[in-house]
Amino acid sequence: MYSSFSFSFKKYIKELSRPWKLISFSIALGYYIWGAYYYKCPTWDVPVSIIMSILTYVFAPWTVNSICYLIQKRPRYWIVKSLVCIAVIYICASASYELYNWWHLGYWPPPTYWTNLWYSGCAFIAAGILWKFEGTLKELISGLLVDLKKTTKLAR
Repeated sequence: MYSSFSFSFKKYIKELSRPWKLISFSIALGYYIWGAYYYKCPTWDVPVSIIMSILTYVFAPWTVNSICYLIQKRPRYWIVKSLVCIAVIYICASASYELYNWWHLGYWPPPTYWTNLWYSGCAFIAAGILWKFEGTLKELISGLLVDLKKTTKLAR
């Protein structure tokens, strides 16, 4: 799958601009903004929802794709490079939240530190898995249906 790993900023922006990705991002962002009002968590508000959602949308696909490549190919210094990816996950999924709450509420760490680290980290990775797909929504669904059929045949 990964013969070599190269990064093209232009291609990456094109992928992030796909309508299905922008729509799914908008739905996720809407959920987090709604959650800021509905769940009444003292450290969760609209600005932190927007900050973390944008960071996730921009960095999650690259990070998950990089981790997949590093684990499968194990190029030189792959462990160090994997640690960089883990740092990106931490910065987007937790450090941005911590810094925002320190600036906005005046305390660090926020009382919901561990809960946020777990759930936001999982959401970051899940979003990266979804958005790392390079193609149209039709191609994604078609590929998933083919895989489902293969899995169903194997289960019989």
